[in-house]
Amino acid sequence: MSAETRERTVTRAIIVTDEGVLLGKRHHGMGAKQFALIGGKPEGNETPEECVTREVGEETGLKLKNPVLFKRIHDSQSVPGENWDVYYFIGKGEGELCLKKDEVLEAKYVDRRTFEDLDIAFDHREILEEFFGLR
Repeated sequence: MSAETRERTVTRAIIVTDEGVLLGKRHHGMGAKQFALIGGKPEGNETPEECVTREVGEETGLKLKNPVLFKRIHDSQSVPGENWDVYYFIGKGEGELCLKKDEVLEAKYVDRRTFEDLDIAFDHREILEEFFGLR
């Protein structure tokens, strides 16, 4: 690992509701204007589970109940000079959807048939395919 390489952590949530799995259209940054799983980076000494729960609440207004680790990926390819540990959690989303519009432009509920035509950021299409049992 070179001196310029940064180690980073990010969390993502597969938010399961009665209407389907929630995706948000990103407002800015990498993947802007594309749909993605909700999540973000830990603050302070947060665990990945604490982070994903906080981020879901901040960005969607939903409470992420009983998050369970679905998958952890080490990504050293997506951003030059950065190594990312990406934690994907599954949890039930409860409450009223209230988007933080400066982060999430719009939201869509998808199921195994309805996400295929969306422009999806990062590797989230593959994660959804695995979650829905399509790969």
